[in-house]
Amino acid sequence: MTASSLVPAEFAGLPAEMPPAGIGTPGFDRILEVSPGVRAEALLNVTGTLPFFDSHFPRRPILPGVLLTESMIALAVLAAGDPLLRLRSAEGLRFRRFVTPGDQVRITVEFVGVSEDPEEFRWRATAKVGHATVAAIRNLRLVRGPLIAPETNDAAAEANS
Repeated sequence: MTASSLVPAEFAGLPAEMPPAGIGTPGFDRILEVSPGVRAEALLNVTGTLPFFDSHFPRRPILPGVLLTESMIALAVLAAGDPLLRLRSAEGLRFRRFVTPGDQVRITVEFVGVSEDPEEFRWRATAKVGHATVAAIRNLRLVRGPLIAPETNDAAAEANS
């Protein structure tokens, strides 16, 4: 596929562009490849001007791991081609080194398979700076469904009526 910051047109229902990387927003500076349902690869440039570097940490700024993880999840959702997928769990999550301003992170996600639940899809994700792996998720489980499970107990039903 071609390198582009636009999401391929075959992803009906997805926004025309991925958001730029920024505080609290998973995003990418460039999408290198999307093989729908198989794998995807994107670049994230970490600039020193991002506002969270003022507090995380001022003397040695590092990219918060949760933002890197969110970008890995967002890329897996994009590769799956289903904007309704959400995170069920991330197993085998490892951070191997800090990501600092000036780094260019190459995020890759690959489809592993469907689990026992036919609505759950398993992915593997890695983030590299140069040839060094900075983070990896061995088993990223994405599932279709509501963000909040409906309450099933009677007390909750009474409180809402």
